[in-house]
Amino acid sequence: MGQTTKPFKATHYNLNLLDDFSKVACPPYDVIDKKRALNLKKRSPYNYCRINLADGKNYNKPARNLQKWLKEKVLVDDQKKNYYLYQQEFIIGKNKFLRYGILCLLNMKKKKIFPHEHTLDKPKKDRKKMITKLKANLSPVFVIAGNTDKTLRAISEKYIKKKPFIEFKDDENNLNSLWKIGKKEDIEKISSSLEASYLIIADGHHRFETSFDYFKKNKNKFKNLSYILAYLTIPQPGLVILPIHRITPASTKNKEYFNKIKNRCKLEQVSQKNLEKKLKIAKNFCFGVYWNKKFYFATLQKEGLLDTISPAIYKKLNTYIFHNYVLPEIKCNQFAYNHSIDEVKKVTKKNQMAFIMKAVSLKAVFDIAKAGYRLPQKSTFFYPKVFSGLVLRRFRR
Repeated sequence: MGQTTKPFKATHYNLNLLDDFSKVACPPYDVIDKKRALNLKKRSPYNYCRINLADGKNYNKPARNLQKWLKEKVLVDDQKKNYYLYQQEFIIGKNKFLRYGILCLLNMKKKKIFPHEHTLDKPKKDRKKMITKLKANLSPVFVIAGNTDKTLRAISEKYIKKKPFIEFKDDENNLNSLWKIGKKEDIEKISSSLEASYLIIADGHHRFETSFDYFKKNKNKFKNLSYILAYLTIPQPGLVILPIHRITPASTKNKEYFNKIKNRCKLEQVSQKNLEKKLKIAKNFCFGVYWNKKFYFATLQKEGLLDTISPAIYKKLNTYIFHNYVLPEIKCNQFAYNHSIDEVKKVTKKNQMAFIMKAVSLKAVFDIAKAGYRLPQKSTFFYPKVFSGLVLRRFRR
């Protein structure tokens, strides 16, 4: 079956041709809307979204861009195999965080890899066309190792003292840094430390499923095709999960929705600050409502409703309870999403309503995924997103 992770010869931007890496890097494809794509393209004729996104329905254009950039030496190949240490420094509120992990090749055939979300057909069809045309892993899936081995941390602390291979600040002013780990001893230590660990897919479920399907159909055409480009990290203080809040469409029905929620839930009008505090410390099911410029703290009228939940592992998962015991009351399943309460407050209009969700814990993600179950769509937002364009992995014969 092969080892769990492998170093690889990455394809990356030729840094001799760049004056500012932030002009070419881009966020993951699934958070780039048309307006953002246009802005990214204006930054540089070589912005990574030009090969990571289809041009409308044109999947040939990104493939041509990739080949053109390789020919022009805009993109170059490393001559030796490396792991790539990727670190992000960021601020949430008044707190500073740091998250690190490695960019590597991950063996998709390992049985201890657990997804935590369901996938949708539309994004899988998109990624299938991209991988078929470009024959590459364009961006990494985000994977968390469940072990508490300190090897990766110790090696990371050694490398971050050196000058990064790549360094830039993104649009949210987060500092992104990349180092090459090419020393044989360090590579072997990292590989060994991850060998026995179970792994949770945090982000990139569509890419993982698409890549695995591509491997099964093309396994004899390329080397190491059972491996996928991955950002692999471990539990740490900087492994932050933010909630994903729901905003209803503009509708006169929202007043009716509010009244129906009152029939099922106790609503207490609170300040934004008090709501955030209550959601953070609450142990039982709860959520927030933002309606007519007022915040409400919501709990179930009858806690006994939760006794019917099966499997029992879902009883402490707020998004599952919300989707199965609150949403059916209002029969609304189309939402806009946002992970910031401040932003929700800004964008929610007079005839809209917002549901403020409690953040899912990393333990809950691990427990549910390992048990073979999935979380509802849009349950977790691992912040910050892993950027695309630092390295890619081309399939080799």
